[in-house]
Amino acid sequence: MFKGIVQGTGIIKKISKNDETQRHGIIFPKNVLDLVKKNTVMLLNGCSVTVVRITGDVVYFDIDQALNTTTFDSLDVGNHVNLEIHPKFGVTVGRGGLTGKIKGVAIVEDIIEAGNFLKVYINIPKTLTENISEIDDIGINGISSYIEEISGDIICINYNKDLFNTTNLNTLTKNSPVNVEILNEW
Repeated sequence: MFKGIVQGTGIIKKISKNDETQRHGIIFPKNVLDLVKKNTVMLLNGCSVTVVRITGDVVYFDIDQALNTTTFDSLDVGNHVNLEIHPKFGVTVGRGGLTGKIKGVAIVEDIIEAGNFLKVYINIPKTLTENISEIDDIGINGISSYIEEISGDIICINYNKDLFNTTNLNTLTKNSPVNVEILNEW
């Protein structure tokens, strides 16, 4: 289990693609780079992946099965991704812990400033909405939060503006795809 608290953002430097897999090379910030080594399990935009190589400040991941259920196939060089290292064994995760198993991709419908918060409205696929309700925890791009409102297929999450400085939330716009993990299924 992961905490669902982003430790930093990385910038995609290189993407190598073939028919069934991709290798992403991501520039890591020093504070996160110091915590990883080959075979480290971590979250990349909420999806559990394993470090396969490190060259300088660039960390590489092979992505295969997750291509069908995540936003990885739509990412480009220069995009920012959220990073979280798996906590040490025995660390309490608390409410809203993430597994790293992405259930699908949703689309940002709107972002509205409301005081110290930004209300993010997200259109969740119908296949996922039957499993969620208001106040449920949900993971969006590796950020664990709770659902404030639901209207049909649209959920609203209030994010503190501070998260826009420490995550890739500041890159979201209308129609941005985001990874979704439903937390109440287990």
